[in-house]
Parts: sequence; C-alpha cells; structure tokens
Amino acid sequence: MKKNSPLKKQYVIFGLGRFGVALTKALYDSGAEVLVIDKDEEKVNEIAPYCTHSVCADATDEHCLEQLGINNMDIAIVCIASNIEASIFISLMCKQLKIPTVISKARDARHKVVLEKIGVDIVIIPEEAMGEKLAATLVKPNMVEIMSLSDSFRMVEIRTPKKWQERTLAELDLRNTEHVTIVVVKRGEEVLVSPGGDCTLQADDLLVVAGSVNDTKRLSNKATEKVLNEIDIL
Repeated sequence: MKKNSPLKKQYVIFGLGRFGVALTKALYDSGAEVLVIDKDEEKVNEIAPYCTHSVCADATDEHCLEQLGINNMDIAIVCIASNIEASIFISLMCKQLKIPTVISKARDARHKVVLEKIGVDIVIIPEEAMGEKLAATLVKPNMVEIMSLSDSFRMVEIRTPKKWQERTLAELDLRNTEHVTIVVVKRGEEVLVSPGGDCTLQADDLLVVAGSVNDTKRLSNKATEKVLNEIDIL
C-alpha cells in the first residue's frame, strides 16, 4: 500500500477475532485505509468487502511483512493476545519497521510489561479497560469510551437513544444523520457484530458506536439510561 494523503490515516490490523473484525469495519466506514492480515483464509475472505486490502498470511514471517509494505502504515493494531509469542514478535516488527503508532492487546500484566519494554505505544488489557470504562461511567453515565485510536476517532458504548428505538438502521441512516457507525449491538446475551440495515434497535440494546470525538460526545446526551454493562470485544 502506498502512502496516501496525510489527512487519511492508514491502518494495519493483525488478527480477525471479534474485536479485530469490528475495528476493521468501523475504521473502513470512517474512510480510513485498512489492511487486514490473518492466517485464517475463511476470515480473510469474509472481511474483504469491509476493508481496503485483506491478506491471508503468517504475520510472524518478517519477509512477508516487508513485502506487504507494512512500513508505510500510520497505525498498527495487534489483536492477537492469545498467542503471546506471535503478539510480541509482530509488535516488535511493527516498531522496527518504524510504524508511528503501535497498539497491542495484552493477555495479562506480564504480557503488557513485555510489550511496553519493546516500545509498543498503547497496550490494552481487557480487565484494565473494563475498570477504566466503569470509572468513565460514573463520570459520564450515558457513555463509556471503549477505545481512542487517535485524537479524532474513537469507539464508545451507549444505550439506545429514545428516538432510535423500534427503528431499523436503514431508517436511521446514522452515517449521514449522525456521522457515526454502529459496529456492535448487544441484546441480552446476543452480540451482533456489524448489524445489517434491517436490524431494529430496542430500548435495552447496548450499542458500540464509532465516530469522531465530537459526534460520539453529542450522542451521550441522547442516550436514555446509564451504561453500566460491558461489552467484551477486547
């Protein structure tokens, strides 16, 4: 991938778990250039319509990463926490290839320490993230920030605003009316990733919304109830 306009960030995402898939689609919907890499060919084929490029490859292959032009990316996000060795190696390669910002998911505190030692810019541990979300909930009860990927783009969790209830996503057309994208809907024990236009929002739904800081902040005033539940997409 060649360097694009400085106003249009280029991302590379390693790993297509629930978090990687939701993040890929949200970034792509926001207009970003997104390269996705995973060893699972089926997952790579499924994500292809929702990203700029999807590649089935072993990201621990240094030569492969160089051939893919990873060094041209602005932000790398390593979502492979279960395989600690792969997580560390890929994160290290991203730093050595001088990607400006590297974000990695850690399985535990020891994993986090290693990632920080090799220079990862942002390390996420699910338990810590949940604690931060709870603290944010107490301050802003209608909205919880899940992740901030830059000074202008983030993912937040809100309860369904009253005006959105019993309406489909196609009817709401949120990309045009609110300039945001709903990437996850949690309905009881059911989790809908990248819901389609026929999805009808209900009063008790928890929504993971991606968009600019200003647009997502505005939605917190429209949310109907305190957001105390958590969606584990990390």
